[in-house]
Amino acid sequence: SAAISACELACEYRHATRVLAAAISSGLFSTLWQQGMLDLHGLTAPVARIAVRLALLDMVRRPDERQFHDAENGGHFVIITGQGKHSAGGEAILRPAILAMFRDEFAGRLECREVSRNPGQLVVPAASLRDWIRRAAGASTTL
Repeated sequence: SAAISACELACEYRHATRVLAAAISSGLFSTLWQQGMLDLHGLTAPVARIAVRLALLDMVRRPDERQFHDAENGGHFVIITGQGKHSAGGEAILRPAILAMFRDEFAGRLECREVSRNPGQLVVPAASLRDWIRRAAGASTTL
């Protein structure tokens, strides 16, 4: 987690993504992908941002083998951030960090919405995700 955070904070996203992918292959972060959703509970903001980038990158590279979203969610990419109940001060940390990442890095290219009935959840609508995957697959994508 510390190595991933250090790489992410230094904007070395490819290195951070490789480290996280290797950790997942080794059996670490086994609760990250559950029921077609990306569950970021317990992660630091830098590791959570890399987990989202890795999920998106895998969707581009392996669109027929998505393990990060499925038909159960209507084709939407669901990201569970939690509500911050276990954070210092009870304030959400991950939701604002992930929303800022989408706003700053994917502005106008990939939509991410808050879920009004569940403040601990974000969703990338299926149509936005499909369009982004199609465009990203045509370009050399690195996140």
